[in-house]
Amino acid sequence: MVENTVKVDISFRSLIEAISSLGTSEKHQLLELLKVELFPDDEDSTEDIAEIKSVRAEYNTGDYTTFDQYAAQRANRSV
Repeated sequence: MVENTVKVDISFRSLIEAISSLGTSEKHQLLELLKVELFPDDEDSTEDIAEIKSVRAEYNTGDYTTFDQYAAQRANRSV
């Protein structure tokens, strides 16, 4: 399916005025659109969940570096 798009260049003030002229239902639709754009879904993707499980398994087996160990390694590199 071909999608046609139009880009419109209007001033912010004009946008505010246009929004002010909308009815309540249109403002609610706009609010929902803005929520989707500004606050993307916070649910973890399957890849995120897999990575979290992997890291937890590494931690449980002791396969990790403490901050103190990391800081000591960094200090030794810069000497």
